[in-house]
Amino acid sequence: MLEIQYVKKTQTLIALIPLIVSVVLLLMNPLNGILFKIDQNGNSQEGPFYLLYVFINDLYYLVGAYKAYVYSCRAKNYQQKKSYQILGIYMAVMMIVGTLQDIFRQVPIFCVGTSLSILIVYISLEEQMISIDPLTQLNNRNRMEQHLFECMRNADANMYLLVLDVNRFKKINDEHGHAQGDLALKAIANCLKESCIGKSDFIARYGGDEFVIFYKGNDVEGLCQRIHTYIQQLSFPFDLDVSIGYAQYKKEMRKWNDWFIKADKQLYDEKKKLKGR
Repeated sequence: MLEIQYVKKTQTLIALIPLIVSVVLLLMNPLNGILFKIDQNGNSQEGPFYLLYVFINDLYYLVGAYKAYVYSCRAKNYQQKKSYQILGIYMAVMMIVGTLQDIFRQVPIFCVGTSLSILIVYISLEEQMISIDPLTQLNNRNRMEQHLFECMRNADANMYLLVLDVNRFKKINDEHGHAQGDLALKAIANCLKESCIGKSDFIARYGGDEFVIFYKGNDVEGLCQRIHTYIQQLSFPFDLDVSIGYAQYKKEMRKWNDWFIKADKQLYDEKKKLKGR
């Protein structure tokens, strides 16, 4: 989901200034009508600071939409990118709806627009949750299949599919308990996120102790080495590493299953070598 973005106290105080000004204007309005006032006929009339008040409120939506766009571009994985995109769209829609409400004041645009925006955000987040593995917070198998299908529609010669399997994972569960096994899977998932530095990289938990990475680039061996390096730096009361098999996309592959089977075959060969050692 959304990655926590830490800000300095000075930035927080600066961000609060427009809000403080807005509250002060609201509190002063009953005294002098600087925002709006009601005449004897019951009609609303704008005050001298009404447009400033509207601008202050729209400013938060504008900055929020911009920040969400920036963070989505910097996102390390699909879930974060999608979450920031949803947040940015919501902010932009709210700003547009508010502006339209100021123009067409006799039509209840804001109420309807707000309700629809919240509904769209809710549906989008629900769809995203369905595609996320609850333990590792990676994409799940369902989302992986969708992504591979989309990738094969826009084929590229530099696309690789990596299949990873945790070495001796059953032994870890049997000797150290399933709680330690779950912690190991979470730690490996974080290592995969740190290793995959490209925006097009896609990580998913295929099931159990198996993971899948979609990689688009020219240094797949370097990616494998980064993964091993990060995992070997973990601190656990047992040895922890993964076996990796990968396959480059070929035009003769008609289905994503063909691609996966080839990568899985190399993984199987790696596991056989490990057992031999």
